[in-house]
Amino acid sequence: MRIVSTLIIAALATAMPALPAAAQGQGRYEYNGQRYETRAQCLRAKKRSEKRATIVGAVAAGAGAALLGGNLGETALVAGGGAVVGNVIASKSKRC
Repeated sequence: MRIVSTLIIAALATAMPALPAAAQGQGRYEYNGQRYETRAQCLRAKKRSEKRATIVGAVAAGAGAALLGGNLGETALVAGGGAVVGNVIASKSKRC
């Protein structure tokens, strides 16, 4: 019986993949190609990214509407839509 359990343990040990990234000291969580030690750090980076995407979406859409000849109300409406789209795209990206 002892030999059988030893063989099972040996088979499982050889079948296991290499140590995960956390065990290798490379960080546990990854977001946009960067590794973070804690989930809180990863979530802060993701939140910063979402804020930036919201601003970029608003500016890009607002500038486009203004250049295409929209009045102030139309430009503000399009900029708001761009902000929403930027936020949604950023929030749907990789998870921590």
